[in-house]
Amino acid sequence: MLLVALLFGAAASSPVSGHGSQEELDDVEREKAIMAAQLEGAAEEVQEAGQILAEAEALLPEAERAVAEAEGRVAAAEAIATEAAQRAEAAREALEAAEAEFEAAAAAVEAARNNRIAVLTATYRGAELLTIDAILASEDTSQALDRLTYLEFMIEGKNRTVEEITLHRRVAANAEGAASLAEAEAADARTAADEALIAAQERYREAEVARETVTQLVVDRTDALAVAEAAEAEAQAEYEALETESERLADALRAINDARAAEGADEAETAGAVADSGEAASSSSSPGSSSGFVQPVSGWKSSDFGWRRHPIYGTDRFHGGTDFAAGEGSTVYAAQSGTVVSAGWNGGYGMLTCISHGDGLDTCYAHQSSIWVSDGQRVERGEGIGAVGSTGASTGPHLHFEVRENGERVDPLGYLPSCLCR
Repeated sequence: MLLVALLFGAAASSPVSGHGSQEELDDVEREKAIMAAQLEGAAEEVQEAGQILAEAEALLPEAERAVAEAEGRVAAAEAIATEAAQRAEAAREALEAAEAEFEAAAAAVEAARNNRIAVLTATYRGAELLTIDAILASEDTSQALDRLTYLEFMIEGKNRTVEEITLHRRVAANAEGAASLAEAEAADARTAADEALIAAQERYREAEVARETVTQLVVDRTDALAVAEAAEAEAQAEYEALETESERLADALRAINDARAAEGADEAETAGAVADSGEAASSSSSPGSSSGFVQPVSGWKSSDFGWRRHPIYGTDRFHGGTDFAAGEGSTVYAAQSGTVVSAGWNGGYGMLTCISHGDGLDTCYAHQSSIWVSDGQRVERGEGIGAVGSTGASTGPHLHFEVRENGERVDPLGYLPSCLCR
C-alpha cells in the first residue's frame, strides 16, 4: 500500500534519539497530522482508523529496529554465557585434577611417613644395634666388610626415607595450594557463568517485549486498514460531495463578485481593495512573485495543493488548498485586506470564511471552530478573523486555506511568503 511506503519512509528517515523522546513523539504527531489531512472528508470510523494507522506506521520502524537490537543483545549475551560456562567447566576439571594430585601427594606422604615409622620402630627395638654388634663381632675381615657395607646401606636408606618424606610433603603442600587456587577459580567461573546467564535471560525478555510491540502495531495497522477499506464507497461519496460543495462555492463567489462589480461599490473602497490586492492579482500570472499576503495561521504546512493519491484506497483525489496544522483555538488571520463575502457553515468546509480582495481574487478559511467576522465586514491584512477548529469534513484541528481566482482554486503557495512563517 502507498500509505505503508509513505509513512515507513518518513518515519525511518526521521532522527530518533531514543525511545519516548520528545523528538520521536513530535514525529508521530506530525505523521498523524499528515494522515488527518489526507483523510479529509472520510467517514468518522475511517478517520479514527486512519489515525491509528498513521501512528502504527510511524512507530513500526523504530519498534522493528528495537527488536533487531534486542535480538543482537540476546545473541551477544548467549555467547558470553556459553564462554563463561566453558570456563567454569574447564575450572571444574582443573579443580578435579588438582584434587587428584593432592590426594596422590598426600598418599605418598603417608607412605613415606609409615616407612619412617618402621625404621624408627626398628631402631627403637634395637634391631640396628644388634646388627652393628654382629658386624663388629665378626672375626672374618671379608664378612665384616660386607656387613659394614650393609650397615652403610641401611643408614643411607634411613636418610633417604627422611628426604623422601620431606619431598612428598613439599609436593603435597604445592598440590594443596594448586587445589585451593583451582577451587577459587572454579567458584569465580561459576559466578560469572550464572551472571551471564541471567543477563542473557534479561535480554531475551527485552526482545520478547519488543516483538510484542511490533506484533500489536501490525495488528492495529491491519485492523485499521480493514475498517478503512470497508468504508471505501462511503469515503468516495464524501469526497465527491466536498467537490460539489467547492463548485457551489465557486459559483457563489463569482456571483458575489459580479454583483459587487455591477452595483458599483463605493469607489474609494474599490480603489483601496485594488491597491491592497494589486500585487496579488498580478501574481496569478507570475506565481511566486511577492503578493503581500501573510500566512493565515501560526503552524506548519501539513498538506499541499493539487492531486494526490489516497493513502488507503490508492485513488487520485484533488486537494484544493493548503492545510496548516495548528492547535485548536489558534487565531486565523486575514491573509490580505478585503471584504468578507461569506461567513458561516458550509457543508464539508465546516465553519468557513471567504474574503474578497478585488479583481476576482478571494481567500477562504475552512474548518474554523468560531468565526469572528460577518458578511460585508471590511478586514485588514493580519487581522484575526476566527479560530482554528475541526468542523465539517475534518480529521483534526487545522486550517484549510484556499486562494481562488474568479472562483477557481489555485495554489496558495504562489501568494504566501516563501518562508511560510508569520
